[in-house]
Amino acid sequence: MRPLLPLLALLVASCSGAPPVVGGPFPGDPKNLTYELDGTPVTLKDGMHEVKTGAGPDDIVATDLTQARSDADFDGDGSTDCAVVVTKDDGALKVHYLAVITNAGRVTTVRLGKNVLVDRLSPHPKGGVLVKMLGRDDGVPEDTPPTLTMEKRFVLKGGALVGG
Repeated sequence: MRPLLPLLALLVASCSGAPPVVGGPFPGDPKNLTYELDGTPVTLKDGMHEVKTGAGPDDIVATDLTQARSDADFDGDGSTDCAVVVTKDDGALKVHYLAVITNAGRVTTVRLGKNVLVDRLSPHPKGGVLVKMLGRDDGVPEDTPPTLTMEKRFVLKGGALVGG
């Protein structure tokens, strides 16, 4: 029975949904790129960016690259792209953004929401990026902790990330 385990693992892996990616891991560096966040370009240096907004020690807007990442072919061209999550401090709450960096170096972002918790990014079997996260129902205040499990699919269309 033991010799069948590696064969079974290979069979399960080959049926897991997303097609294999040609070209290996994503070659770019998401920690040192410019992201368009709500119409404002923000350039990260080593995954961080801060802007002083006043004289106090807490008077800053901080933007950070999170650990959520997935390398796959998100635009369907057969080469590896990269999906990441960037957060921007918006007072007491953080705004979360999904960013896809194509193998050609194009960076596209979409706002996921305030005070959400991204669990995982992965390729969607029908193309694009699947975002698994915790959020809230419509009408629930944004300062309420996220408790509702959500899955959102985003695809690249016409140079933009759109819900799919």
